[in-house]
Amino acid sequence: MKKVTTAERGRFKEEINTALYKSDEIKELLLGDTTGMTASKIRSEFQKCVKSHLFIDDTISETKTFIFYDVIIPIIHTQIKECKVIMYLICHLDILDDYVKEGYYGNRADVLSQMVENALINDDDKSSSFGIGKLRLDSINSYNSKHFYGCIMEFDVPTFR
Repeated sequence: MKKVTTAERGRFKEEINTALYKSDEIKELLLGDTTGMTASKIRSEFQKCVKSHLFIDDTISETKTFIFYDVIIPIIHTQIKECKVIMYLICHLDILDDYVKEGYYGNRADVLSQMVENALINDDDKSSSFGIGKLRLDSINSYNSKHFYGCIMEFDVPTFR
């Protein structure tokens, strides 16, 4: 039986979502104080801010911070394929400079990028769970639109075909 080439996309998305949700720091940055919120309410609000696609509607009106991500497979060879994770970490301009957390640097989007890096790369178990090598950060670029600013992080990992 031939191994499915595209199955990794969904599996990687589930792994990413789990890692991001596991981070109390990311939840706090995205949702604020969750004291008194039920677990299901926290999950529901988290899902409003974290999306497993790169479709960013120009009509987002909430003054919030968001994570959009997707998995692409730009190279497929006989034995190995390369998987890339692309993440848009964006923040409404009205709250960009109002977040400070000890041990983190820069504006809200910068802090979020450091938290995402911690959740996906600096956690050795999570970093190794994606493919045959560790998930690694390949590049960071700016994201800029009329009401949102942030960064585009690209990760890559080789995996078996």
